[in-house]
This record gives sequence, C-alpha cells and structure tokens, in this order.
Amino acid sequence: MRTAGVASLLLFLALHLALLPRTLEDLDSINFALGVRHFDVAHHQPHPPGYPVYIALSKASTASLRALGIDAAAPRGLAFWSAVGATGSLPALILFFTALEKRRRIAIWATVVTAAAPLFWFTGVRPLSDMAGFAAGAWALALFVSPSRGKLVAGAFIAALGIGIRSQIAVLTMPLFLYALVVPSGLTLRDRALAVLGLIGGILVWAVPLIVVSGGPAAYLTALGSQAGEDFSGVSMLWTHHSARQIAAALLDTFVWPWDWWLGIGMCVLAAAGALRVAWRSPRTAAVIGIAFLPYAVFHLLFQETVTTRYALPLVPAVAYLAVAALETRSRVALPTASIAIAGVSLLVTIPANVIYAVDGAPIFQAWDDMAITAHGGERVDAVGMHASAKRAAEWAAPILPARVLEAPHGREWLALVSFWRTAPDSIVWFAADPKRTDLALFDTRQRDLARAYRWGFIEPPFVGGARPNDIDWYRMRPPGWMLDEGWSLTPETAGIAFRDAKGPASAPVTAWIRARDSESTLVLGGRYITTGASAPSSVQVEAAGRRIATFSAPAGFFVYEVPVQTRTFSSTSAYVPLHVSAQVERGSVSLEQFDLQPPGVPMIAYEAGWNEPEYNAASGISWRWMSERSVLWVRPIGRTVTLHISGESTRKYFARAPHVRILAGGREIAAFDPSEDFDRTVTVPPDVLASAGGRLTFASSDFFVPGGSSGGDQRHLAVRIFGIKAE
Repeated sequence: MRTAGVASLLLFLALHLALLPRTLEDLDSINFALGVRHFDVAHHQPHPPGYPVYIALSKASTASLRALGIDAAAPRGLAFWSAVGATGSLPALILFFTALEKRRRIAIWATVVTAAAPLFWFTGVRPLSDMAGFAAGAWALALFVSPSRGKLVAGAFIAALGIGIRSQIAVLTMPLFLYALVVPSGLTLRDRALAVLGLIGGILVWAVPLIVVSGGPAAYLTALGSQAGEDFSGVSMLWTHHSARQIAAALLDTFVWPWDWWLGIGMCVLAAAGALRVAWRSPRTAAVIGIAFLPYAVFHLLFQETVTTRYALPLVPAVAYLAVAALETRSRVALPTASIAIAGVSLLVTIPANVIYAVDGAPIFQAWDDMAITAHGGERVDAVGMHASAKRAAEWAAPILPARVLEAPHGREWLALVSFWRTAPDSIVWFAADPKRTDLALFDTRQRDLARAYRWGFIEPPFVGGARPNDIDWYRMRPPGWMLDEGWSLTPETAGIAFRDAKGPASAPVTAWIRARDSESTLVLGGRYITTGASAPSSVQVEAAGRRIATFSAPAGFFVYEVPVQTRTFSSTSAYVPLHVSAQVERGSVSLEQFDLQPPGVPMIAYEAGWNEPEYNAASGISWRWMSERSVLWVRPIGRTVTLHISGESTRKYFARAPHVRILAGGREIAAFDPSEDFDRTVTVPPDVLASAGGRLTFASSDFFVPGGSSGGDQRHLAVRIFGIKAE
C-alpha cells in the first residue's frame, strides 16, 4: 500500500512538472516574476505583503532552470513550487483526515478526490503562491489536529513559514493553532510557550529580512497600506457589496465552480449530507473541521474577490472530505468506486485544459508573441497601446515588444491614443484590448481591424477564474477619420466616465478631432436631453475651425440629427481639426451617445425613434440596445446596395413564443424573421428602395413587454435586444 502511495505521488508530480506553463499569466504571477528579477515591494515586485519565502524559493528554482537551459525559466521556476506543493500537501491531507475520525479509508479517498479536483489539480501548475502556501498550511493542520509537544512546535514553525509564502494561510492555520494551545490536553505550559516561540521564530526568519530589504518599517508599512487601500477600493467583495445576487454568486464561486458546474453542485449536495453525518457520529470531528475551515471560508467570502476562484483552494479538501464521508457504506467497493468516478470526471475536465494551458500560455502573452513575430516579418507598427490590465504584462514582455508603448491613464486609455495621433498622425498602432472595455468606440471603427482574438481555450472559472488580464483582442489601428476626446457617452462605460468627471456639452464644449479633408461629409450626432420637469428644448451648437456649422433644438428625451458638412470645412494644414459641440440647457444635462462623420460613398447608420439608450453588462462584456415594437434606423443612401449585419438575442428569454420581426422600407418589407435563438442576420437594401424611403428603415415587432408592468417603474416598451448593427 505504501509503495502504491509513493508511486501515485511521483506520478502526480511528474504529470504536473511535464505540464508547467510556458508563460506567466495572472497579474500576481507577473509581479512574482518581477520580484524574482528584482525584489522591491514598494513597486509591487511582488505586491505587498511581499511573499518573501516564496520569492526566495522561486529565485533558486528559476536560477536552476536557467542554468539547465530550460525554456521559460521564469514562469516554470514559479510554477515548480506549485507542483511540489500540490504533491507535498497530499500526505499531509491523509494525516489530517485520518486524525479526524481514525477512518483511514475516508482519509485516502478524500485525498484522491481532492487531488483530482479541477481547481486543486490545475492550481498545481500555475506560477502563483497559492499551492505552495496551501501545502505549508496543510502540514500545519496535520500537526495541530492531535498535537504532541514536538508536533505543536513544528506545526507552529511551518505555519509561520507558510505565512511568508502566502499571507492568507494565517487565516487557515491560526484558528486550529489557538485551539490546540487552549484546549485541555497533555501539553504543559512550557510546551505551549515553546509553540508560541516556534511561531514567532518562524515569522522572524522571513519578516526581518523583508523589512530590511524594503527600506525599514516605515517604508514597508507605507507599501502595505497602499495595497490595502487598493484591495478595498478596487475589488468587489461581499463586505462592501452584499446584494442577494452577489451573495449567491460568491457561494457558487467558492463551493461549486472549483469542481466545475454540475460536478460542483453534486459535491455540494454530498458535502451537506456528509456534514450532517459527521456531526451526528462525531461532534468533536465536526468542531475541528469547523475550526480549521470556517474562519477561512468567512474571510474568503467577505474580504476576497470570490470570482478569483483560486482563493477558494483551501476549502476544496473540506468539501472533498465531507462528500466522501457521505458516500461511506457497508459495502467495501461503494466508496472507492464512487471516489474514482468523481476523480475520473474531474480529470476528464481538467487534463485537456491543463494541456492547452501548458502549450498556449495566457492570452496576453500569446498576443505579445504574435506581435513580435508579425513585426519581425516586416509589418509596420509605430506604437503599442493597451488597456490598463495588460500594462504589467507589457513591462515583463518589453524586450520583445515591436514598438514604443503608449503610457495611458488607467480607465482613460483612449486619451493616450488621441494625444499620440495628434502628434504622429500617420502612425499605425497595435492595441491589446480588453474585450469587456468599450472605449475604442470613441474612434472611427472603419480604421481598425481585429487581427486576432485570444481566449483561454477552456472554461475559465474552475481553472483561471478572475485572472487579470483575461481575454485579449489584438487590433491593428490605422489613423482614424475621427476620434473623440472627453465628455462623450457613446457607450455606458464612457458615459460613466463623463458623468464622474462632470464633463459633457452642457458643462463645457466637448471635442471631436476630425482628420483634415477637402471633401464634403455627413455628420451624425445623437443623444439624450435628460431633464426633470418641463423645460425648454436644449440648444445644441456644432462648431468647426471657429465657425458654426449646425444648430439644432433638442427636446427632452432622445434626439438624433444627420448634418451635411460642406466641402473644405475640415481643410487644414494640421492633421486633425477640432469639432466642438456645446449645449445650453435650462436644467439637466445632455448626453451625446451617437457620433459618426464620413465622406461620400461610405455607409452610415443612426438610431432614431423607438430605440432605447445603449446598455452594458460589465460581467459578460456584452453591449446592446433594446428596440421597441417600432424602431427607426437611418441608413445613409449612397447610390449602391447597402448590406446590414444585425446581431441580437433570442427573444425566447423573455417571450414564450418569438415575436415576428419585419424590416420595412417605406412600407415595403425587405426582410423578416422570428428570433427564437441568438442571431446574426445579413440584410441587403437595394439603392432605389433605400433612397425612396429617405434612408429610413422601420424594425417592427409583433410583440413587446414593459419591464415595470402595470405597477410602475420601468415603462419602456422592449421587444428585441440588439447587440449591434453594421453597415457595409
């Protein structure tokens, strides 16, 4: 039996070492790698509290791998300790589980189920401190659960070292340590004092060098305080956001997703049954499990971002033990059969993801590699831009990036592009975009192409849930025909920024930068005049080069105008000409939600009557507009056939039967469909039909609903959720 156990551990370790990743991934792993290169907590190399034991171990492993000529020494040097930690924690779990009830069969099979759990197995190859810290915590728990003097002292010292690997491990180990100190047992007062000294000594081993290297206590506390401020201001946690929906999501992230969806639900049901069973037959065991794991569970749920599923790693063994306890029967084959089945299902999900992860690496580093290869092949690029989530990855990848990196303010990255193109108007920019961000809508979309979309290649929550940066889109961006400065609201994201900054046309003129041209153009400008009570219409003025080119009256609510712009309005020796939009209002504000400006022959669209304001789901990254039962879309007649690409959502999500949707041009039906599933339809509009309808197409739905119902609230008429319409 012992030989089989050792062989299983060696196989487990070998599989993990064979599948170590070739790239860094999460922001924390990049910080760790930078810390291995040069330790500086003040500059988040790594981030506070500093993880000194993990960094020291990783310096040694990275140097060794580099000396052996192994590729990707930095990520693999970090991940090496995850593989070792995952393997080393398994004997500790067997000892801990056995000490709970002296049921060795449950202990062995609970450890097998834990080892194969998607979150546990996969975290064992990530270049992060979670698994190495957990291994130290698991050994400390195993020594605390039935302590002698030697075990208690050793456990205290290991727990202290574990805090130097990953600080959150203190929440896992200290409650059971305190229990072992105070519960009546054969330990003397001297034994307990030695254990406390062992804990203090273990902390001093790494704390003293950490503070010295950081420049002294004051400098270290300053760095630590900045991290705490960021954690509480920039992270969504139940302590600060605790709606019923967020509580449910946190529980799913913590207990279900670590096992994948359906298996996770099954494991939670089994664990609940097992908890009742253990509490019935051994109240002391239930108490020890509660002391060991409940404080961490409470801490995790309240103070950590639960969408980062790796933070739930220490709770996986508890769920596994309780679930296996529920499976124990008189039959000798039932428990191993069920446990092997659970482990097998887990590995069927995990191993393919593990292979993809090892081969491909993280999306952001795939993008950097492709950019470097493409530029080396001769394709031109003058600057590299990115959303803030990719900034740290760019610091690490700086030696291979093909052009200068644009420095951008966090959350306002588009302003760096505006500034750059104004000074270097003929430049090509490659941009690493977070797909959930929408600020690139502030640039002429016809002047950018999606080079490639980078995704993980597997379902994220069990494995890399909450990773930062996550998915990445690589855009090739040519000098835009127009670009917008601050104060515009083309998307909910940019509207939120304009609102927070108190910038908009009613406060001060907002600026669009138009590429210089001699041709006539057409301007689309739309938005909403948001006011309370009766008030006169807003007066909106549009000026270019110091000359007013349009004035129109905007009534309360929705407005949109198509404005012909004369030849040479934007003629200039400068590459970009400012266009200013201002609004005079009695009360309220004006939100500018539509903008486009194109020369003749280029298709354009504008959302007119019947369309609702743009909306956005930050979690999914999906944007949309609701159409009502009758919505008008203006499509610019250009003397040739225009092709519309219309994408939207299945109406079966809010109707029992899909309504019939017709697209009409001057009363003539040009397309019809029943959106019973998500759709992406192509509609061609002949030039004569479009011209005779004055460019206006009516989207008519046979049904709609009112979200607020008859009781009040939201009284909009909603028919179909449209994700996007593009004209070619």
